[in-house]
Amino acid sequence: MSKDKIKGFLSGIVIMACVFSLSITVYAVSGTKNITASYNNIKIYIDQKLITPKDANGSIVDPFIYNGTVYLPVRAVSNALGQEVSWDSENKAVYIGKQAEEAPPIDEYTLTSGNYIAGTDFPAGTYNVEAVAGAGNVSSDNMYTGGIHAIMGTAEADEAIGGNFYEQIYRNISLPKGTTLTVTSVTIKLTPSR
Repeated sequence: MSKDKIKGFLSGIVIMACVFSLSITVYAVSGTKNITASYNNIKIYIDQKLITPKDANGSIVDPFIYNGTVYLPVRAVSNALGQEVSWDSENKAVYIGKQAEEAPPIDEYTLTSGNYIAGTDFPAGTYNVEAVAGAGNVSSDNMYTGGIHAIMGTAEADEAIGGNFYEQIYRNISLPKGTTLTVTSVTIKLTPSR
């Protein structure tokens, strides 16, 4: 079984918090519910290798069946896949792999041919616009109020036609929220002005 299939399988698994007996308390949004689970010596194989599921303390934890669904201990399966697992008690969330963090702001955006909306496709702001591949047109619908309307190209593209035609970079271009930026036949990099 491929890791992609296993990862897909893991997305349907719930964490088994505590296994005390055949009667288990399951925590739900509005309270608790007693259930009857079936333990039938369920074995877990990952890439044809039998694993022994263990909790964070190293104690063996058995998978169980409830209402026709097999519940596996997330930690054991994640560890067998070489993935970290963590529990965020505040948000009641299990993370397999990296735990979600607040993403740092991206300092640059690479755009190819197309139409882009400031505030949707990239944050609105003031940018330095630099050609990083090819040559073509770059324009914004606020070209008369701090925007851009230019023929841009890389130094290589400029040299190929004899030089001194394409601009490689424009600084402090204003792209407020809702501004449409159109890029044609050139790849540009937007870097926030500092």
